[in-house]
This record gives sequence, C-alpha cells and structure tokens, in this order.
Amino acid sequence: MNTKEYILHQFQTYPQLELQDLMKFLYQSSFGCEHLVSDFSKVKSNIEQELQNTKDPYDSIEELDGDYVRLHLNYGLNVNTLSTLFILSSQQEKHGIKQLEDKIQILLELISNHTLPFSFKESNEILLKWKEEGYPAIHHSNTFNQLYHPAYRLIHKKYVPFLELFKYIDNEHPSMISIDGRCASGKTTLSTLLKQIYDCNVFKMDDFFLQQYQRTKERFESPGENVDHERFETEILIPLSKHEAVKFRKFNCSTMSIEPSILIPYKPFNIIEGSYSMHSSLQKYYDFSVFLTINKDEQIERLKKRNPKMLNNFIQRWILLEEAYFNTFSIQDKCNIQINTSKA
Repeated sequence: MNTKEYILHQFQTYPQLELQDLMKFLYQSSFGCEHLVSDFSKVKSNIEQELQNTKDPYDSIEELDGDYVRLHLNYGLNVNTLSTLFILSSQQEKHGIKQLEDKIQILLELISNHTLPFSFKESNEILLKWKEEGYPAIHHSNTFNQLYHPAYRLIHKKYVPFLELFKYIDNEHPSMISIDGRCASGKTTLSTLLKQIYDCNVFKMDDFFLQQYQRTKERFESPGENVDHERFETEILIPLSKHEAVKFRKFNCSTMSIEPSILIPYKPFNIIEGSYSMHSSLQKYYDFSVFLTINKDEQIERLKKRNPKMLNNFIQRWILLEEAYFNTFSIQDKCNIQINTSKA
C-alpha cells in the first residue's frame, strides 16, 4: 500500500478517529517509537499494568506506513518477549522529519478533496502549529481511547516474520529447537535474536565442519553428509537430551583442526542453528524446527556483501550441496514452520 491507502485504511478501521489520531499514525509511521527506551524493568512494568487494565479487543499486528507495526498486547507474547522487542525497536530515525512532512501533504490532500471529513482550514492550522513546535510526540484522542481502547507497542517490521515462532516458544516452552535453511537466509541473525530475548544456549553446525580425513569424494556425494553430524550428536545433542552440561570442540576452518574443548553449562532452552541441523539422525532430539528460506536473487546479493571472494565457491559448491540435502530429505516440509526472510 502507499501512504494514501494506509491513511484511508486507518480511517476505515477506526471510523470515529480524530485528526489527532491520524497525526499520531503518521508520526509513528515516520519515527517509530516516540523516544529511545532502554530500562527493561520499567518497560515490562508498564506493559504488565496496561495488560491488567486493557479492554483492547485486538490480538493482531497493525501495519503502519513505514518500518514499524503496532503489535497489540493481546497478540499472545510473553511480557518479557514483548518488552525486549519494543526496546530493540527503539531507535532514532535519521530521515523521520522528511518522511513525516511528505505524509502530511498527502493527508492534507485527502482532507482538501473531502475524502476525509475534517475541516481543511482547521487541519492546516493544527498541522502548521505542530511543525512550529518541532513535531513532538502525540497522544491518541480521548474519543479514540474511549471507543477503541488501544493497547499496543511499536516494533520494527523486521521482527514480524518471527512473531509466530516467539509465540510458540512463549506458550509451549520447548527445550530444543532447530533452525535450518538456505545460506544467507538469516539463521545466525535469528539465533542471535533468540539469545537476546531468551535465556538460552546457541550451538552452531558451522563449528562441526568435516575434518580433513572425513573429506572424501564418497562422503561429499552423499546428500547431507558434508558436516560432522556424528560428532555433533555425540558432543551436543546427547548431553542436552540428558540435561547435562555440554563439553565440545569447535572445528577451526583457518587451521583445519579441532580446537580444545569448551564447557557450556546446561540451560533448559537450547537453539541448534545451521544448515544440516535437521539431518535425519538429529531430528529426534528437537521439540520444534524452523526452516528459513530466501529468494535466489537476494541470497546472492547477501552472499556478495558478506564475502565477495567466496561468492563463486558458494554458488558452484555449497549452495548445490545444501539444495541436494533439502530436496533429498524434504527438509522444508519436515520443519514445523517455514519463514521467508526475503525483503517484501
């Protein structure tokens, strides 16, 4: 949708809203959160209090005209998760004023041609005064509060594809999940985000590349065998399944050798991240599995930005090995949830 369509959709969703509410909508679309926030305990306390008193009937995600959404408090996320996402979404938008002023012009056009039922003269005066004051943050009107009982927090759109996963984790409390998927689809980014939100361990398949003696022609010709899943099972998954601390050795690609072992204390929630984490010998250990995918063009662009010198190696070798594994074992279909991380 374009700005005009977003404004009209807002009016159709809340037909009794006032100009002030559209101003707030445009402000949030341009700036996101009203100010930078970092005090987790205060954010959490405010959300808890609001949840106790809310009459908001919505359990949805409401798109704004920009990089943010309104995530209604009744969506089903744990307060800790929602608080963390809200804080992570708090940032200073560099071009917020330019965006806002462009959107205001479209709002005025809709008022001037009587598409919206507001006085053009009064609206123009209010918007000019708002500009003179430096576009301070604005509240919903009393009418909006009384009729629609808004209760939401703004979060960045980049977190939206993962909300159903967060909801599952918050409500089902899994002990171990797998994140598999195509290279450059965001597996490491997602596992890092999960570690920011939850008290969990993250174990990476990339730490278990094949040792030199394992790199045989026969093994590479077998789909899914170009990772040391045997050692991963022994050193990581079996101890975790017994609720024990993990003592494992990373494979160092620079030296092509195994590093000294490190000890990771056991935690009730563990993330297994990386291609081949859904190898048939490993699937039995997981409570839940995620498959991340991405369109081909964007995959190549991300790989080019990540390491241009390795791009051809990925295209001619590693992507082909991955796809053979995905297709041979129907990995995408065996995962509980599929998430496309390509930009819309």
